[in-house]
Amino acid sequence: MKRGERDLTKGDTTRTLFMLALPVIIGTSLQIAFNLTDTFFVSMMGSDALAAISVTFPVFFISIAIASGLNIGSTALISHSIGAGRNKDAANISMHAIVMALASGAAVAAVGLLFSRQIFGLMGISGSTLEMTLQYMNIIFFGFILQFLGMISQGIIQADGNTITPTKNLVAGVVANVILDPLLIFGFGPVPAMGVAGAAIATVATIAIVAVLNFYHIFSGKTSLCIKMECFKFDSKLVKKIFSIGLPSSISQSFNSIGMFLLMGLVGTFGMSAIAAFGVGIRLESIAILPSIGLMIALIPFVGQNLGAEKPDRAHEGVKKASYATILFMLFFSAIWFFSPEMLFAPFTNDPAILATGAMYFRIIALGYVFMGLNFVLGGALQAAGRTDLQLVINITRWIVVISMSYFFASFMGLDGVWLGFPIGNFAGFLLAYVLFKSGYWLRHRRKLHSFVPQETA
Repeated sequence: MKRGERDLTKGDTTRTLFMLALPVIIGTSLQIAFNLTDTFFVSMMGSDALAAISVTFPVFFISIAIASGLNIGSTALISHSIGAGRNKDAANISMHAIVMALASGAAVAAVGLLFSRQIFGLMGISGSTLEMTLQYMNIIFFGFILQFLGMISQGIIQADGNTITPTKNLVAGVVANVILDPLLIFGFGPVPAMGVAGAAIATVATIAIVAVLNFYHIFSGKTSLCIKMECFKFDSKLVKKIFSIGLPSSISQSFNSIGMFLLMGLVGTFGMSAIAAFGVGIRLESIAILPSIGLMIALIPFVGQNLGAEKPDRAHEGVKKASYATILFMLFFSAIWFFSPEMLFAPFTNDPAILATGAMYFRIIALGYVFMGLNFVLGGALQAAGRTDLQLVINITRWIVVISMSYFFASFMGLDGVWLGFPIGNFAGFLLAYVLFKSGYWLRHRRKLHSFVPQETA
């Protein structure tokens, strides 16, 4: 194995997962720092500007859902092929994933640019807030191609057992963002102040830096795979197989976007302060789910390689240990979120209405944090086993409960009732995931993904 890559089918399970998850947690922390940097500097422009970027979350989630589906489909196939010792197949899958990311990113960007006004109009955004939202998103849409390529390239590197390199590349991106955000938003010297448009340009530039660094690592021969154009042999059946695994995951994550879209509309009926609090709260919430996301991402190559090597017991053991760890992490963050929510919101606003709304949001959703973390971890195991269809059912169940309960409780509890839907929905999703995991169904009926691709030739 080359430097940074690991054989995940051997060695102590706990140590292997920790060494995989730690760089991912650091990298995700940097990504959150990147998002919070945007929020912090934009908040200096007032509550309207803060609300303008807050309402963009559902659209972001849709694009990320599509990219993530491709990423999960290809990463599962790559890791299974590596575990089975078929690196040429893994390299060919990687090239297919890159081509598919380029085409999909371009298609999503085109749709966004053509229909952005209608999309945000449907969310009830109007006036100056809508115009600032469009200034921001019409630039971000151009970055979707780079976003897709960046996610796919990161997945390829991680499937090879290397979570360190993507983290280093994110460091470079976050440093660039911290410099570019204030420079482009407020201006300095010959650089004019560009407001929310400047924040968008800084974001796209950061995404570009990370993607370029990932691809440099891939194409400079620093992976254990021969990922070069001469290794690429187009296979339409392989494209269909990547989609067959990734599509349920994309649909599942699209439900996150649809759910957020519906809830943003409901929250919007309580005013712009409520929307601003919700937007900041979502960004801050990312901190709490850091360990769970890290463990989930670590589990995908870990479980994938071990199932490819026909070691289901080791894969099962890894999921159990990741679940115990996420319970401890989420209990810790639940306590902080419940007892000190005002402290978390204070750096972003001094508006009493936003502070009060945000504090109640955190106190209520913290009640379901443990279940949310377990949903991530168990969902990652299902994705690695190729059972993205089961993960889709779990997420649909979760969102149906969240939305129905939020609308129901809002009818007589007001805005606090909207927040109450989250812990109830997270518990419902966890309950279904736990039944599937405990029964062993996900392992008995796993998809042998390395058999989906042509046998490697000498």
